[in-house]
Amino acid sequence: MRKINSAIDRIVARIAGGNAMLEHRALRDWNVVVGKVVAQVSVPVRVVKGTLYVSVKNSTWRQELSMLKPQILKKYEEKFGAGIIRDIHFQ
Repeated sequence: MRKINSAIDRIVARIAGGNAMLEHRALRDWNVVVGKVVAQVSVPVRVVKGTLYVSVKNSTWRQELSMLKPQILKKYEEKFGAGIIRDIHFQ
């Protein structure tokens, strides 16, 4: 699986540049950043201009994740550096 992920990273970097590769990794690593429980009720959809859009199972989880947003953003900053994921929109 690592070989496939590495190949995808190289292709994305070639096509769209460095930030696009990090944005792709941010999507791919959602479950690592938020943990198993949250990953089971949410799916990252896309990154647009530093905003990560996440589809959430229901409104209860959307509210919970909204309250956890500062901690999630901090984890993304620690993992990928400042500015890659600047906001998260839960839908």
